[in-house]
Amino acid sequence: MSLLYFILIPLLASFLTPFFRNTLKYVSVVIALVLWVYALSFIGGDVGHVPIIERISFDSPLSIFFVLDAASLFFIVLFTTMMLLFALYQLTEESSTEMFMLTNMLLASVSGLVLSGDIFNIYIFFEIASITAYIFTSLNRDKKAYSGAIRYMIIGGFASIFLLIGIMTIYLTIGSLNLATISEKFATIHSNTQFLILLSLFIGFGIKAEIFPLNFWVVDIYQASRNKVNALFSAVLSKAYIFVFFHIAYLLHANVKQLGFLALLGITSFAVSELSALSSKETKRIFAYSTLGQIGVLFIALSSGSIEVMTGALFLVALHATAKLMLFLSLDILERRFEGSSIAIFKQFQSPFLASIFIIGFLSLLGLPPFGGFIAKLTILKGLVGVGAYLTVAAILLISLVEAVYLFRLLGSMRDPQPKATLTIAPLQKILLGLMALCILYTGLFPEPLLSFCQDAATALLGGIHV
Repeated sequence: MSLLYFILIPLLASFLTPFFRNTLKYVSVVIALVLWVYALSFIGGDVGHVPIIERISFDSPLSIFFVLDAASLFFIVLFTTMMLLFALYQLTEESSTEMFMLTNMLLASVSGLVLSGDIFNIYIFFEIASITAYIFTSLNRDKKAYSGAIRYMIIGGFASIFLLIGIMTIYLTIGSLNLATISEKFATIHSNTQFLILLSLFIGFGIKAEIFPLNFWVVDIYQASRNKVNALFSAVLSKAYIFVFFHIAYLLHANVKQLGFLALLGITSFAVSELSALSSKETKRIFAYSTLGQIGVLFIALSSGSIEVMTGALFLVALHATAKLMLFLSLDILERRFEGSSIAIFKQFQSPFLASIFIIGFLSLLGLPPFGGFIAKLTILKGLVGVGAYLTVAAILLISLVEAVYLFRLLGSMRDPQPKATLTIAPLQKILLGLMALCILYTGLFPEPLLSFCQDAATALLGGIHV
């Protein structure tokens, strides 16, 4: 079995688009299904204890490695699951060449990001993912979309420059781009050079990981993009960047002060995002700020250095990805029907099914029982109490109250007594949205299998890579 399949299959499919013509949406389902089953085949093996290592090129400082351990397997399973659900949802639409190519390019790039065992290869997939995102943002083909795509490209260019500075400095001082070698020799580098590398990588990956104060551009991109695109940004792309950020941080042996700084950024990002969502009147912006807020929580948890807290963080990654995919696709149905993105659209529709979907998604994001988000937040908070981070726990609970205010405000809008339009939802869309909602409920009632998977992934992420 080769790890390259996760990258080559969707990548080659993108370039073979003319051969599929009007069957693109069906081919997307087949590709996603094959890769999903292939990813599941690694679960239960020795991946968590003996990572699978695959060398692609000849032995040299620029050798290309792909590594599958419990952490990267967790994200590969997550990404293939999200892309399979998205491909099935696309069956209700006409075949689109652009969507087919871009979704496959996205899957190939995020898979490459989490599997790469050398930092230059990570940069290559970083660029592929960025270019894909730029084009995704412009799909609406209007002034706002083009403006957003150009802005995204400029900011992405700055991120790329800082990453190249960091990678070049690493190569000049260590003579290798292999992550394991970098991890072993990083402590021997002069402190000033270490600072330059860490600062460059922090800015480069921090921009893409959407953490405060480097996330000032994100909400405008969500506002300019289609809701289906935002679903992929929130559920897949942002999660890949977060993995890479902390994967590199732990490989470079981030110390207590550095991790404390990341936790502080997480708290600040959480607070600023939730307060911004509270004052927003546009659904896309509210959902985008909500995503940024949850990323702040993930930064708090993943920088803890505690297996229990990081287990809860990865559990939250899975639940947040599922909830945001479900919510953005539901919002796509609403906005297509009412041709607007104001929160007023929550007052205009009549659909008990879609109302239930929003209720389940919002309550899970808030971390209320009996949904999976409750288990994620509870595990994080218990772990933080265990390491004595009482002020952090208090901050998370306090800021969560702000989140509750605007989410319950949206739910309250659905009870408006004004006349409502009956909403027709395709049967397949109902099945998929219902399935995601059931998964959120199931993981809240029976969390043990996913928690065990997340614990293995957290242990691998904290322990680094073995190449």
